[in-house]
Amino acid sequence: MWRCYRGGLLLERLLGEAAPADGDRPEAWLASTTRAINGPHSQGPDEGLSRVRGERCEPGPLLADVLPGGAHPGVLCKLLDTAMRLPIQCHPDRAMARAHFDSEHGKSEVWLVLGTREIDGRAPHLLLGFGSGATREDFGEAVQRQDVAAMQAMLHRVPVAAGDAFLVPGRLPHAIGPGVLMLEVQEPTDWVVQPERMVGEVELADSDMWGPLAPEVALDVFDFEARGGVEAVLGRTRLRWEEARREEGGAVERLVGSWGEVRFTIERVTVLRTLELPPAIGNRMAVVLQARGGVLEHRGRALELRPGDSLVLPDGVGPLRLRAREAPLVVVLAAAV
Repeated sequence: MWRCYRGGLLLERLLGEAAPADGDRPEAWLASTTRAINGPHSQGPDEGLSRVRGERCEPGPLLADVLPGGAHPGVLCKLLDTAMRLPIQCHPDRAMARAHFDSEHGKSEVWLVLGTREIDGRAPHLLLGFGSGATREDFGEAVQRQDVAAMQAMLHRVPVAAGDAFLVPGRLPHAIGPGVLMLEVQEPTDWVVQPERMVGEVELADSDMWGPLAPEVALDVFDFEARGGVEAVLGRTRLRWEEARREEGGAVERLVGSWGEVRFTIERVTVLRTLELPPAIGNRMAVVLQARGGVLEHRGRALELRPGDSLVLPDGVGPLRLRAREAPLVVVLAAAV
């Protein structure tokens, strides 16, 4: 997937590419029925939409064309890897999305950090939430001057490591720093306000920066009321894994924390031998993060699993048996509540 920032080396390594490298395709959208918004940089009319894989791994029809409307889990999952800092940005919550984007979905996100690397001596980190002294006036003036250093200084710098998890609700300002590989689980939209004109060597058009909004209106997407110290921001955003089930064949952990208006159910399944999952309650997305000889078995059929594979599990499907020929097999299950 084309994006305005560079990255992808760790992503391609995860997916088993022969010669992994950074480039302008730093994201993989998984089981997606959400169309990407790349404006003048669009790579085609079906950008962002996933295709169903055939039995011989050949690309089939668009998932959006074959999946019944009520069967989708209501989330968009992405794998992404950064070689540079993303632009400072913000996404609408549901109220802003209804008022200004003609959408029932905003873009609250959950970030699951899978791996990190140091780039040009910079430790992997996030920019997350406004500090106590940030004001709309100061931020707006920095945007007008394109004083990126001043914009960055208004946000908290948070170091990250593999295993960290964060909730980024709509209207919370943020940016992913360089050297971060993550799985992102989010509402199924591509709405963004990103007021930096230049992202590396890429110049953003007004539509890339502000979407369908005028700049003054777009700045209202940023929440200047939820300012505070870094501990307050982390108290609102940091999530943790809690063990829900453990047996000889593996374990299931569930992500818990202070959910806001948008809540996701996210489970991490680690299979050491064989683990059976009960029938799904509600529609879920399954994303394979680690698999060396992993298999999904259902009703006498076996599906070989590879890192980056994604599946839609409709309500009631199961039981499913996950088998690790070479442990561990790691799968994340996600759905919107």
